[in-house]
Amino acid sequence: MLQQFGYDIVKYKPPFVRGKFDPAAYREEFSWLREYSFKSIIDIGANEGQFSDKIRILFPESQIYAFEPLPAVFEKLQKNFVNDQKFKAFNLGLGDQTESLEFWENEYSPSSSFLSLADSHRDNFQDAIQLKKVDVRVEILDRVFGNEPLELPLLVKIDVQGFEDKVIRGGVDTIKKASLIICELSFVELYKGQPVFKELFRQFDELGFDYSGSIEQLRATGNNAILQADGIFVRRN
Repeated sequence: MLQQFGYDIVKYKPPFVRGKFDPAAYREEFSWLREYSFKSIIDIGANEGQFSDKIRILFPESQIYAFEPLPAVFEKLQKNFVNDQKFKAFNLGLGDQTESLEFWENEYSPSSSFLSLADSHRDNFQDAIQLKKVDVRVEILDRVFGNEPLELPLLVKIDVQGFEDKVIRGGVDTIKKASLIICELSFVELYKGQPVFKELFRQFDELGFDYSGSIEQLRATGNNAILQADGIFVRRN
């Protein structure tokens, strides 16, 4: 009935609010990560700053560099960290060449991607509805940090909804400097043409990183199968 008047009913997704988690529990769970004493952190696919918010609890003095391609989401990211003097945000996508690309902006912004949604994504993420395409600027990670000093040790986090292989190819020199990488890994194709676990495992292995386990697994709504996890890759000595 509402559609006759131009309205749709969609499930409400509350906006991200900084600090809405238990800092003490997070420190305890990731006490092993604190042992790395990271001086620099690169957050690729920052969205509104969910990862940066948590990692800041563990590393209050580290310099964080965050990348978010969607202009509207980037504005929220900047506002969330406006008082953080050691936080630098870039309104950029990252890939393997400098260009302007069409980007699928999704009503559920964390599902936004350069790639189209696969059926498995639609089946398991009912809040992910493709709305429109926007043009975003894409840069190469190594070019961004060509003249930007990176104090080591370095942590790199990659969460780019199926564009991981291109980010890696464009950031080989920077990524090789990292002591540890946290990368979102998919075990099924959630975006059309995306690399899945075995392909990213091979890329990181060739760059000198060992797969060392996963955190924060995401499961299918129907049979509870594991769809994604954040993989930990540690640089070989």
